Amino acid sequence: MGRLLPSLPGVVAGCLFALVAALVPLVPAHAQQTLTPRSVVAELDGLKQTWTLPNFRIGGKYDLADPKAWENGAPDGVTLESLGAGPARTAYIAVGTPKRNAKGEIVNAIVVSSYYSGDATAMYNNWYAGQKGNGFSGGALVGPGLLFDTNRFYVVFVDGLGLWGASKPSDGLGRKFPVYSYYDMVQLNYRLLRDHLKVGHVVLSTGASMGGTQAYYWGLMHPGMVAAVMPIGGATATDGEGPVAAWTFQLAKAALESDPVWVATKGDYYKLPKEQHPNKGVEFHWSMLSITGYDLNYRQSQGWDAVSKEVFTWEPDPRMGSNAGANLKNLAKLFDGVDLWYRDTVGEIHNVNKLLPQMKARTLVVHVDNDQWLISDKARAAAQAIPGGQYVGLSDPTAHYAVFKALNVLKTNPIFDTYMHDIDVLPDQGLVCEATNYRTPKVNMQPSPDRSFWKQEMVSPFPVKYATVKDKRGVAWELGYMDEYCGKSANPPVLVVVHGKGAFGAHYGYLIKYAVEHGYRVIAPDMPQWGTSGPGNLDKPMTRTLNDVRDAFHALIVGRLGVKKAFYHGHSLGGQTVIGYALRYPEAVQGLALEAPAGLEEYQRTFRMGDKDLPICDKTIAYDPKAWHAAYDPMGLVEGELKRSPQGVRDFFYFKKRDPAGGAVATNTGYFFNDTEYARLHTDQRVAMITGNRREFEQWSFMFIYDLYSICSELNADDPASIYKQVTKIKAPIFLAFGAQEPFIPGTALNGLTGLSKSIIVPFKQRMTAAGNPPVIKVYPGVGHFIHTDVPYEYARDTVDFMKRGRVDATSPDVMEALENGGGSTTAAAEAPAGKPTGLAK
Repeated sequence: MGRLLPSLPGVVAGCLFALVAALVPLVPAHAQQTLTPRSVVAELDGLKQTWTLPNFRIGGKYDLADPKAWENGAPDGVTLESLGAGPARTAYIAVGTPKRNAKGEIVNAIVVSSYYSGDATAMYNNWYAGQKGNGFSGGALVGPGLLFDTNRFYVVFVDGLGLWGASKPSDGLGRKFPVYSYYDMVQLNYRLLRDHLKVGHVVLSTGASMGGTQAYYWGLMHPGMVAAVMPIGGATATDGEGPVAAWTFQLAKAALESDPVWVATKGDYYKLPKEQHPNKGVEFHWSMLSITGYDLNYRQSQGWDAVSKEVFTWEPDPRMGSNAGANLKNLAKLFDGVDLWYRDTVGEIHNVNKLLPQMKARTLVVHVDNDQWLISDKARAAAQAIPGGQYVGLSDPTAHYAVFKALNVLKTNPIFDTYMHDIDVLPDQGLVCEATNYRTPKVNMQPSPDRSFWKQEMVSPFPVKYATVKDKRGVAWELGYMDEYCGKSANPPVLVVVHGKGAFGAHYGYLIKYAVEHGYRVIAPDMPQWGTSGPGNLDKPMTRTLNDVRDAFHALIVGRLGVKKAFYHGHSLGGQTVIGYALRYPEAVQGLALEAPAGLEEYQRTFRMGDKDLPICDKTIAYDPKAWHAAYDPMGLVEGELKRSPQGVRDFFYFKKRDPAGGAVATNTGYFFNDTEYARLHTDQRVAMITGNRREFEQWSFMFIYDLYSICSELNADDPASIYKQVTKIKAPIFLAFGAQEPFIPGTALNGLTGLSKSIIVPFKQRMTAAGNPPVIKVYPGVGHFIHTDVPYEYARDTVDFMKRGRVDATSPDVMEALENGGGSTTAAAEAPAGKPTGLAK
């Protein structure tokens, strides 16, 4: 169930069971145990330490709102001493370099919980450098200089209550042992860390399979201690809300109960010698689990000789072959039926889905997309329910068993890489300070239509401030903005972040946080009529130009905040905005970071629709609402935006559309290739607005289309003063970034240009170089229009490197190929309804 992995890793040719017998001798691994071994890997048993906690209560109900009540286990639980056994016991292996605070507490711990049938020695064998199980995991993960660097961290591998070195039914209590829960498992090990090892702060709690499930509990139960959790192949529910897992393990449990010895003794068989225990039921149990542990096609490809070793029969059957059930017989010698029955029962009472919104720890859910036990849609849903939670998946023929190698497979994945840097498992030497004002951004997905969506239904990553400033026409705008700095300099360098069309400053929270923590003061204003600059301007004209925006920003940043010179980052519409700002206020610009910017191409003033030429890019209608509506209303774009359904939003944002039967199919147009935290924030914002404040939604929908006009009206091909023609006057350093899969630029439907490289990047590079200001250019493979969300860490690092050093990381060969040969398709126009220009649909 949520505590899977019935067999143990370290396999060759896809067979896990054979290794168990090789790792565990058929005699006790430790004198303390007389029926089942203390350790999975006997040769590592000497590394394992045992700790006991007197009067720990097991089997009670935990109320997370009252942690003091379950300090020593839930109040209505039962102590093992009261049943005639010794105190609760757990075991662990600790490696690495502990760092302590002034109280003497270890503050750099990483906790690795055990899987269903594993223990500390098994996880150590798989993940610690130089061990026999490293190959199965795709390489070691724990050790000096590795992902979990023992020169930087104190890594604790823990056993789980119920098997191996921890207290378990087969120690003597049998069926009298209290039915334990994941709460009990985690709380016992929490007391181990806090009371015995003196751990005060856990950098990361992780584990594979059942260990991943425990990671969720670590985060929920101990938010003050645990900073981050990374469940690998775990589950948040294996009762009825995880039906496939529940079904699978009910069958396995029934297999145990079907053994004639179990039936005859009612599971109390301990007076019998081991060879007379319900061992056939144990074999049947493992066979039930084994059939779907791997991808079924992979199982099929193994052939009968390999598969037959895990096929159960009550009686020997020569037709099955000489190897039939061989692995199962070995496992029956190692495991006890009642121990496994309890292990299976844990899942019947496991469901923390309703608690997930309370999670405070930074969470990355790692899952195998083709897992046959714990179906990946449940893991994705769990990540979405956790504030700031993210999901990253992989597919592998070994299905669930790929949990052990998942981190090595994902080491270059941008979501994984960003997360590891976020929680400082991967170090960043350039950190100056901690952005203590940062909070996880979130959206109320059931907003009240009577409240301001932007001011009351969204939490931005930093506190939002407000100021009223005037543009050069004298219009007073209320601007919402974030202004953050955590360093000590009296005059720090400044980065101004300007959002794209449809977006808002909070959407760039990762970039903002990264720059702040690397010594920059960051100001992120929302454009008039967008985001937090929307509600206070509902009474203002909906028609305004980008020059009005630039003037309002200048009044805020230079006039009100006193920032005389800054770097300006602009994305999409924001890119064109800061290009024009550099032309309008060159003395205020230290440099430009342009992320997939508009402004590097030109358009005709009119668009032919039927027998009419609509002046959709004519700058003379800038302040004429009637003329604007006459140009745009025939295309129905505003109305279409207002009518977009939540499913339609999610489909479009993630490069999907619906076929005639309603099924999702991939498309070349969309926003996000990677479902990162800030990709989801933007998606949730757009979906939630549909049922939120209607007036603010209408404002947003109108501006989403109106700013198409704001862009193209500055880029008329017949205008000698267009932004495009003037861009070579900019003297400030420029960093130009595009995703190789850019879906919106160039605007083919409006100007006929094709090819990102030949029509946009190369001409810009040539023109700027000829003007004496060669730009720094980077193209990101596999990335679309939203670079800052598709590859958050890489893009933020590049932006800061550009500001600090005037350059970014060297481009790889595939990046250069994208640059020279063009990236991204321009199929957006081809997929649009006839007669509607979508080259600027973003």
